[in-house]
Amino acid sequence: MGLAAWRNRFDAGVRRVGRRFALFVAGISPLSEAALWLALFLALAVPIAVGWQPLTTMDSALLRWVNRGWASAPLDAVMRFLSSMGKMPSVWVGLLVWLAVVFWWRHRCRRASAVAWFKTVLAIAVAISLADGLSSRVAKQLVHRERPPRLVRGVRLVDGVGRSLGFPSSHAANAFAVARVLQSVAPPRLLWWALAVTIALSRVYLGVHFPADSVGGALLGLSVGAFVIAIWQTASAKARG
Repeated sequence: MGLAAWRNRFDAGVRRVGRRFALFVAGISPLSEAALWLALFLALAVPIAVGWQPLTTMDSALLRWVNRGWASAPLDAVMRFLSSMGKMPSVWVGLLVWLAVVFWWRHRCRRASAVAWFKTVLAIAVAISLADGLSSRVAKQLVHRERPPRLVRGVRLVDGVGRSLGFPSSHAANAFAVARVLQSVAPPRLLWWALAVTIALSRVYLGVHFPADSVGGALLGLSVGAFVIAIWQTASAKARG
């Protein structure tokens, strides 16, 4: 399958998942949503921590399929870019400017738009801090799963390998935490989810994480993002009296 055909199928899949996710989120409270994602994360983390062989075998097969089966020079460049987006100042500056435009257009008032912008930036910062801390300093140490190159032969390393442990992927956790926050406050919502999915996928393609590492990171990030939104809504309700 060519790169264009793969991209079209992927975009269509993301749109379907995005619509279903929006309907799901609208039906429950953010706190309940956070608890659900956390439960799913734990349900995945436990069998990985105990080394359940069927999951390990499937994970290794999926890793080889993505890491070697999809290999191409154009995708190498795209996946390296996606994986490093979080470290690019221009990406964050662009996001901050976009949020300022969105809130100014929505409120047409300098003070109201500035307050909304500040709250959103604070929520994003809290979400990233929680997601990164929980994934890298807590979950990785408890599960203690090595990265693919140390467990599977023939992994194609496109951009080096991380020094930390593997499960969950902090890149995926951070990306999905931010996407969950942005999904509640600013368009284009489909873009936030598409970026989160492709960032998580890039870690598998680059050979630095198993698929389950990225899925686990996504679940943890969704839980953190929903939790931050729950705190935001509670604080806003109290402020209104």
